[in-house]
Amino acid sequence: MENYSKPPYRTQKTHVANLRAVMHLKVAFATRKLLDISPDDVESYFRERIRRRALIKTALGYREGRPLKPATVHQELRVLRRILSVAVRKRLIPSNSCSGVEFPVAIRGLFRPHYVTWSEQQRIERHAPPHLRDVVRIITETGLRVYKELTPVTKEEVDLANSVLWIPDSKTPTGVAELPLTAMAVQAFRDQMAFAGAVTIFFLARKARRAINAPCERVGD
Repeated sequence: MENYSKPPYRTQKTHVANLRAVMHLKVAFATRKLLDISPDDVESYFRERIRRRALIKTALGYREGRPLKPATVHQELRVLRRILSVAVRKRLIPSNSCSGVEFPVAIRGLFRPHYVTWSEQQRIERHAPPHLRDVVRIITETGLRVYKELTPVTKEEVDLANSVLWIPDSKTPTGVAELPLTAMAVQAFRDQMAFAGAVTIFFLARKARRAINAPCERVGD
């Protein structure tokens, strides 16, 4: 955790989630040698964890909440798998016990990615107010992440004259860069600036993802 989980290798939020996962893993495995942990032990641990309920801290103590989400338990599996992978690389154990564990996943149907066509984008824009129309065009033309990259954009980071957007912070190191803008993206940013007026960060106050989903749902109806 000290060498592989903290920033800048992982974000602070990820590090906190990893610490929470390790806290639960220690309860089950801290008194045992890594060499003695078998795939059956790992599967038994996660079957037991998935049946538990979340503990909520209150003024009167702890109370049980709703059952743990599979994503929460799966995070613990990823952390344990990573710990054992490091141990294998350092030749502390011969193999990773998690390699023989398959985490159960609930499938709600066959997933097929859908790419929005130009005609579908036009339908979405027709049902969206002007500022959301700009958001749709910017996202489709640039591929920006909604919360991490688009919503914090300030006017100083948009160079309309040279058709360039500076991204100072991103989910990945390679995302921090100057992004060239298409003519449609430049016009969308120009329209959004006019709509925002004197506001410096002109996307931050709006819940862009929900706002985009709303006109999409109307199109589907």
